[in-house]
Amino acid sequence: MHKNNTPDIRALLRDEPGRTSEMVCSTSHWRLDASRTPLKLADWRTLFDDSCNDGLRRAVAELFSGAIVNPSENQPALHMALRAGQPGGIAAAADAAIIEDSRQRLLDLSGRLYRGETPVKTILHAGIGGSDLGPRLVADALDPGDGAVRVEWLATLDSRRISRLLDRLDPETTALVAASKSFSTSETLSQAAVIRDWLGAEGVQRTWAATANVDRALAFGVPEENILAFPGWTGGRFSLWSSVGLSAAARIGPDRWQRMLAGAEQADKLLTGDLTASPACALARVLDWLVRSGGFDTLGVVSYDPALRLLAEYLQQLVMESLGKSVDLSGAPISAHTSPLVFGGAGTDLQHSLFQALHQGTTRHPMLLLGSVKCGEGPDAWSRDQLSHLLGQASALVQGKPAEDRSRALPGNNPVVLMLARAVEPESVGELLANFEHAVYLLGVIWGVNVFDQWGVEEGKRLAAEFGSVLDGRGQCPDSSLDQTVDWIRRRDV
Repeated sequence: MHKNNTPDIRALLRDEPGRTSEMVCSTSHWRLDASRTPLKLADWRTLFDDSCNDGLRRAVAELFSGAIVNPSENQPALHMALRAGQPGGIAAAADAAIIEDSRQRLLDLSGRLYRGETPVKTILHAGIGGSDLGPRLVADALDPGDGAVRVEWLATLDSRRISRLLDRLDPETTALVAASKSFSTSETLSQAAVIRDWLGAEGVQRTWAATANVDRALAFGVPEENILAFPGWTGGRFSLWSSVGLSAAARIGPDRWQRMLAGAEQADKLLTGDLTASPACALARVLDWLVRSGGFDTLGVVSYDPALRLLAEYLQQLVMESLGKSVDLSGAPISAHTSPLVFGGAGTDLQHSLFQALHQGTTRHPMLLLGSVKCGEGPDAWSRDQLSHLLGQASALVQGKPAEDRSRALPGNNPVVLMLARAVEPESVGELLANFEHAVYLLGVIWGVNVFDQWGVEEGKRLAAEFGSVLDGRGQCPDSSLDQTVDWIRRRDV
């Protein structure tokens, strides 16, 4: 069924009154409501029948047992151990020892930084992709505003920004955290090198690395005692829970960091203990229907709690880098849709930009709308206003609005999934992000794709290195169709 022939959600809500109570998945922190999607109630019931989920249960057991779930790199994916109270229950003893050592050092160091027990007032965090998006989201969502250090996040190469930062900062009160799994990411190392040189010799003791490649961090000049390692099977977009989160932990404090890990571990336990009660399963099943049965190729992620305004950016990488594949695990071409294109941001901001196209454009876009009953510490009226906007959009996107003047009519029938929390707090954020990770894994199982590799990204990096040499006057252009473009750049770079 194509999205232009989507079942009428309004009719389903009218004819299936039980869907608003049955198509809901709740935990102690979150309530997921899928009743405003085109998925019929009978189909929902079937999808959550035990016989339909035996394969997913086996796949979850394989994931947690350390099976090779990333066959193209011959690796397990045990990022759950990074947040487990007892990592040895998931990871091998040697890896568990690395996790426990780095975690304890992270907690000790972040505590000293957070409480102001060091001279450091600013952390410059150099990292990109998974070494930036997750930690930055957590720091923004859970920032209590009472920490002694602020964090400046440096991802893309931006000479203006780093120059202006270094102009106003004091090297004696500034620290560097370089986060890179391989410690070879060019954007990260380029910025880290500038900061290292600016800090000077005395700044070495205020330089830390979060990496799986200790040797490269040592070669860069990071003291061994300042390297917080994590196991090599840690995927970048699943690395938030590791020492990559050092800067975030220093901003929110070690207590909140540990509570966030505990919330994520609860999501892990629910998935392994009662799969069909897990929001991850509900998310995977709904997204599978929207993409494969509904034919939708986009997903909007909109937060009506400003604390989660960076969630869409985080999910762009998690969803699209994991599921953006065109061959299955056997290497056979996939003819059906895989990853949706993820977009979104903060709710009321987007209402003044892209929501017009959602309401009256010619295509429908599934929307994931998130909010909380209590938004931060501001006036209660602000929380009410945010929820009012969320509910208003959830209604208008589905119900639409008839009008004699066609320019004022809204077609409606836009799928909406609602996720509401009591509050955005450490446990609820940990649970949310872990459930999104698990939903992506379950979708990979359903679609038969490897969600843990990213060879498209790697090819882009390889070509960038070749073109860099060409722009420096070395080597031949790897793509002759760009010869004239390269020549134009060279002539204007003199």
